[in-house]
Amino acid sequence: MLFYLAPLEGITGYIVRNAYAHHFPYIDQYYTPFIPAAKRMNQKILRDLAPEHNQGIRLVPQLIGNRADEILMMTEQLADLGFTSVNLNMGCPSGTVVAKKRGAGILSCPDELDCLLDEVLTKCPLRVSVKTRIGMESENEWEQLCSIYAKYPLEELIIHPRIQKDFYKNEPRLDAFAKAVEQISAPLCYNGDINTVEDYRRITRLFPTVDRVMIGRGLLANPGLVGEIKGHPAADKRQIRAFHDEILEGCLATFRGERDVVFHMKEIWFYLTKRFPESDKRLKQIQKCQSLVEYRLIVQQILS
Repeated sequence: MLFYLAPLEGITGYIVRNAYAHHFPYIDQYYTPFIPAAKRMNQKILRDLAPEHNQGIRLVPQLIGNRADEILMMTEQLADLGFTSVNLNMGCPSGTVVAKKRGAGILSCPDELDCLLDEVLTKCPLRVSVKTRIGMESENEWEQLCSIYAKYPLEELIIHPRIQKDFYKNEPRLDAFAKAVEQISAPLCYNGDINTVEDYRRITRLFPTVDRVMIGRGLLANPGLVGEIKGHPAADKRQIRAFHDEILEGCLATFRGERDVVFHMKEIWFYLTKRFPESDKRLKQIQKCQSLVEYRLIVQQILS
């Protein structure tokens, strides 16, 4: 089984990826937070992609866009940087993204999606994978979308079996994923609500031919989850502390001011507090803190 860390905007940059690789080295592949397809990558994106920031990490850049020419322009730049694969985001449910017909927004226009994939797969210098949802408004959209994806020689298709309107609520629609297993020959990766070892076992029992899973929120809440799936003991506070401290030191070395550092760490703790007693209380404490000194004191209380 291959295990992937899902990309989360503003969170899974190279600082966090390295912390996982150093302290919980069970992840086979990482994906960048989505990169908007444009004429040229800015310095922040180039810094996140830099080889010196991703040593020993198998990294796949993820692009988001709805124009083949812009996507192809970006893939040429990625090829020049030494990348051999690219992932296309057809799943982001954010309202601002969808309004521009990007992410899950393009799923409402299957003919445009078909044309986009046709041109990109024909001309792209890299191997192409796709991360998708199963529709915008209804699961009934998936039949047509599934037939489109089945046409193309994708490196893999990562499926989050929810529609855009679900965001991250409601149960994953496993019947839709089962349909993809029946109809699509490209390697399939399951993504969605794997938060415990039992969640993982349930998915592998239902879909025994699927040999890869992507985990996002479950791995942010429990950085040692993949290790537990592989039979290692659950992460203790010492391991969590080392993981946390590497992220904090990386932020202090990278961000301009303490407020930026504290803000970023608050995003990490939005998920991480879920594994601690009185998680709601702890999260409120962290969300209210305004200074690095106050933040360190709260973390010390949680991890002592």
